[in-house]
Amino acid sequence: MKIIIVGAGQVGKELIKRVKKEWHLTIIDNDENKLKQIVEFLDSGALSRTVLIQGDGTSKLILKRAGLEDAKVFVACTGDDEANLEACRIAKEHNVPSIYAVSNHIDHDEWFEREGIECVNKAVATASLLERRISSGVVTATNIGLGKGEIVEVTILPTSMLVGYPVSKFTSRRWRIVAIFRNNKLLLPTKKTIIKPGDKVLIVGEPKILKHIVGLIRSGEAQFPVQFGSEEALLVKSNDHINMRAVKDGTFMAKNTKINSVSIFTCFPDSSNIKHIFETEAPDQTIKTEQLKLCEKDFAEKVKDDDIGIIIMPDLYKEWPLYFGIKTLPVEIAEDTLSPVLIGRGTTPYKKILVPVSGSFNGYRALEIGIEIALQIEAEISAVYVTTDASTEEEKIKIIQDKITKFSSLYKQEIDLIVKEGNPISEVAKLSKKFDLVILGARKGKKTNWFNPYPPYHMLHRTKCSTLLTCVGE
Repeated sequence: MKIIIVGAGQVGKELIKRVKKEWHLTIIDNDENKLKQIVEFLDSGALSRTVLIQGDGTSKLILKRAGLEDAKVFVACTGDDEANLEACRIAKEHNVPSIYAVSNHIDHDEWFEREGIECVNKAVATASLLERRISSGVVTATNIGLGKGEIVEVTILPTSMLVGYPVSKFTSRRWRIVAIFRNNKLLLPTKKTIIKPGDKVLIVGEPKILKHIVGLIRSGEAQFPVQFGSEEALLVKSNDHINMRAVKDGTFMAKNTKINSVSIFTCFPDSSNIKHIFETEAPDQTIKTEQLKLCEKDFAEKVKDDDIGIIIMPDLYKEWPLYFGIKTLPVEIAEDTLSPVLIGRGTTPYKKILVPVSGSFNGYRALEIGIEIALQIEAEISAVYVTTDASTEEEKIKIIQDKITKFSSLYKQEIDLIVKEGNPISEVAKLSKKFDLVILGARKGKKTNWFNPYPPYHMLHRTKCSTLLTCVGE
């Protein structure tokens, strides 16, 4: 991800030191000596990702040279507030997702507020830090407990994916909303508290997950699957064609999404051929292999690791136990981990993605995941709503269409809505023949049986292409 920093003074240098390991940096300053000082504390890896530009950070020409249109974050931190304001205005014109300015004088804060630009006042920030130290002895509110968790504060933008939803809808083992600041008041949210634009939310979670959550919340940037975890877990029970189809899905996901490493779990001794496939297809990934003694039982325990972002399994599990109220292993794992579970049928590359929606939150959550995947692999995406009689549900169909239009505008991704009449499970299964990937949203804990089948769980086993199931909390 790319960040542009205008101003290489004290604030700029300290910021660069903190973000140099994870960002591609473009730094702009008029002073050549300041830019030379930046070079002195960057290691070779950071230097290879850094561009230094001597020039005026308020010049549209300079900012164009800096690659403003590709930037995810823009920071203006010179000692001149007028220059900071003008630079941020230009960044705003180019739709940079996250824009920040340093305000050097309290009287100038309103300049930035009028333009809708988030600013940090140097005097206020310093005084706030001193106040916390004096009153409570707390130096920072980032690391808590044993240092495994982290707290971040995020300002909710009008276009954020959280707006309009209750806090209870965002449940994860890895991050959680614990407090909201609204109109200068602290709210301890209940499950029914609705998130509004302008809210400042405090989120607690795993540090390596939180940075991606913040990016997703603020800018809608595709992060899948790292909002769940950064590692892919793949089960391979044998070397037959069914299992190798799952391997095909595994290599595709490893190569084309934000996955950082792959763990291959096998139920047989020699997995060198599978590891070789991954090393060839996804050479940038860290590949680990492990033979399981108890196969599926051990696998179900292994994937409870907090950093598993996607779980891939072969298409070996039948639908029929669901009719007797018995959940299949993929469903059990999806509910236990709240991580996406992919039944890999080898229908890669995913050029066409289908997401069933019914107007429920879990369907829209699945649609967001589908959009994230589509953005990363440049795929087409369609939503499908199945009704018994479309003529009697025109109002509901319009509500769903409006919601999809909002998603399309937010993520700048075209989404078609398909309306079908009939049985949802059967219609989605038939339609899946025309797609490469189906993404299903489900609610954890839902019962299913012959008399009241829960559609997402049955669709997982009946679809004809690779299918991903994601569960939200009860």
